[in-house]
Amino acid sequence: MANGIFIVLDGMDGSGKSELVKLLHNYLFSKNKKYRILTTREPTNGTYGNEIREILANEKDPKQNADKLLDLFIKDREDHLKNIIMPFLEKSNNSEINIVLCDRYYYSTIAFQATQGLDINMLIQKNKNFLKPNIVFIMDLNPETALERIKHRQKEKFEQIEFMNSLRKKFLELPKLLEDNIKIIDASKEINEVFEEIKKEIIKLL
Repeated sequence: MANGIFIVLDGMDGSGKSELVKLLHNYLFSKNKKYRILTTREPTNGTYGNEIREILANEKDPKQNADKLLDLFIKDREDHLKNIIMPFLEKSNNSEINIVLCDRYYYSTIAFQATQGLDINMLIQKNKNFLKPNIVFIMDLNPETALERIKHRQKEKFEQIEFMNSLRKKFLELPKLLEDNIKIIDASKEINEVFEEIKKEIIKLL
């Protein structure tokens, strides 16, 4: 494990991940001036991440291009860790504690691509050597509520109800399949309630 603290929020679109990352950033920044905080996300804004977003925005079949997407996600994550996450975490010292808050990580890759039809054990193997976070919050939400929350957005292929039902099941299987420190969070509650629940877990790490 690198120095510093690595925190991931993951789960379906509409579960409040991005807003929670902002709330956590503000909370940690105000809690202790020794904390230096980096917020980031996957897919990144790099070459591979932008290609991923283009595929998701333009293709209609939720099970198309699973292998291509997996390859792109792996390459994007390798770059993300090498050039952004690891260098930041490794700068932690006695006077400064560096904390990374990441919106999505390999949990999304495993859950999404398994739902696309790829073997989940193969997906776990492909991602097993990546840096493990100190803690992971999987935001759980029923697909109907998720779709209602994101109805104003342009549809992507992964926003079909049948696909999302299967995707939710895959996310909920992850604590049994991985040794990572995963917490399943009920994201149907008000955002401030969800934030307080996550905050209690993070305080234990600090």
